[in-house]
Amino acid sequence: MKMSNKTIEYLRRRTAELAIGNSTLRNQGAPGVAKAARAFLSQLDLKSFSVSSEEKFVDALDRATEKLVQVLPYGARNWGTARKALNIFLRDCLYNQFLCTHFAISQVHPWLEVPLDSYVAKGLRGTFEGNCLPKWTTITGLEHEPSDQYQKVAGKVAEKIGCNRVDLDIYLWREVGIRELENV
Repeated sequence: MKMSNKTIEYLRRRTAELAIGNSTLRNQGAPGVAKAARAFLSQLDLKSFSVSSEEKFVDALDRATEKLVQVLPYGARNWGTARKALNIFLRDCLYNQFLCTHFAISQVHPWLEVPLDSYVAKGLRGTFEGNCLPKWTTITGLEHEPSDQYQKVAGKVAEKIGCNRVDLDIYLWREVGIRELENV
């Protein structure tokens, strides 16, 4: 059975609420960061990510990142914070069959970024591919260029273990599957 547009709207809102839990964006420089991110993501036009090429996807992701930065509270308007929130939300939308189908986003799976944090950075830096990555500082200090370097390594590591880079979060979240990557 197809879901009504109202049900999809509520499901998108619920997904934003669950994706951006209180611990997801804590200590980001100002109070209210998670609340602002959830509000933005619950209204995000997911069809703008239903594109035909990685280049168009990256453009949409960059535009959404900049828009989210602007709605975050003063003191927390960091590119890394916004990108992490977007990447987590988009991943969760992809993993939800109803949102994925409704917004036609299944084709972006190979282009989605792994949400970066200290666990993911540590895991990637511990691989053969990641031994030249820049030292991880914080998500609030993360900028576009070092993020791209981490994402490039994530793509190589993911290919070697047979998944997409966004899926590495399953392995690296709190180091649950980090041993799987020890010889990569």
